[in-house]
Amino acid sequence: MSRLGDRETFVANLRAVGARAYHDKHPFHVAMNEGRLSPEALRGWVANRFYYQQNIPIKDAAILSNCPVREVRRVWIHRILDHDGAATRRGGLQSAPPGDVSAAGKPSLVDEGGIEAWLRLGEACGLSRDGLVQDCRVLPGVRFAVDAYVNFARNQPWPIAIASSLTELFAPDLMAARLTAFEKFYSWIDPRGLDYFRRRTTQAQRDSDEALTITLKYCSTPELQREATRALEFKCDVLWSILDAIHHAYGDTKSRQVGLVRPAREIVGGWETAAPWSDAARPRLAKGVRLQSDSATGGSVLLFPEGIIELNESAHEILVRCDGRTLSEIVQALVEQYDADLGALATDVRQTLADLQQRRLIELT
Repeated sequence: MSRLGDRETFVANLRAVGARAYHDKHPFHVAMNEGRLSPEALRGWVANRFYYQQNIPIKDAAILSNCPVREVRRVWIHRILDHDGAATRRGGLQSAPPGDVSAAGKPSLVDEGGIEAWLRLGEACGLSRDGLVQDCRVLPGVRFAVDAYVNFARNQPWPIAIASSLTELFAPDLMAARLTAFEKFYSWIDPRGLDYFRRRTTQAQRDSDEALTITLKYCSTPELQREATRALEFKCDVLWSILDAIHHAYGDTKSRQVGLVRPAREIVGGWETAAPWSDAARPRLAKGVRLQSDSATGGSVLLFPEGIIELNESAHEILVRCDGRTLSEIVQALVEQYDADLGALATDVRQTLADLQQRRLIELT
């Protein structure tokens, strides 16, 4: 295959990840864009998402600390200032004038940054600035997911960590749709609090172009391209897990069964596929994953280091039978219990297990 063909296939593989797994498809996000969130649920999302926002520059600093390539560092460093803000012109060539201070007595910022813009969003929603900064409402599942992402950036080779940021490829459209939804459905929010979304519609396009250029240049072998695609999948899992935790806390009981909504991994470029499923396969929970009942709702949940997933009844019935039985034996047991059509039930079982395998929550023996 030609190098151009490899490059085009690589980009197609990356975009396919977003088409399949980006968090704009999460039920909580869909409900938000359709105007179905209560004020309390929306405030919960803003407060928990702030924990992610304030960790973005820490993640980017970790990437910079691992990167020995000056040209890459010069491109990447603006991301820290984009979020933290800057009291000087970019490049440090022009400082804020002496005596130019804010009402709070601090030097005025030439660029307030995304973190400050998100704090203003929180205030526009009725949240206190101190409560946001002190992480008063951060859920454990959100904290686990975000911390896992920061640690990923610290510990992975820098080109792979950069590839994980390629969720920005899908962000411009998401930000535009989110801004439209907030203006249409959540008019109780002060419009000045929506500045973060306005600026990210253009910043995300610039950032994704930069990240894609770097990824294509430095992930130039099949193995690095596979690792880059997996890194992007991991980032999508992080964003999905954040919404799982928020939805579990704030979503209504009827629509909260969100763990098994993403389609199974498709064949992408001929090499990144889920493991083949034979009738003799023996699925089991992966290490660190637990199946248990939620004490608050009585429903079935999967607990794992990065978060929690609430299961619907069908998924629960499948997983309780992943006790050493083969796939064929699991299907047969369900057919006998529910008097269901063998072919249709086998398809449902395979799809559910494939989704969980793609998220690394089960494994085959």
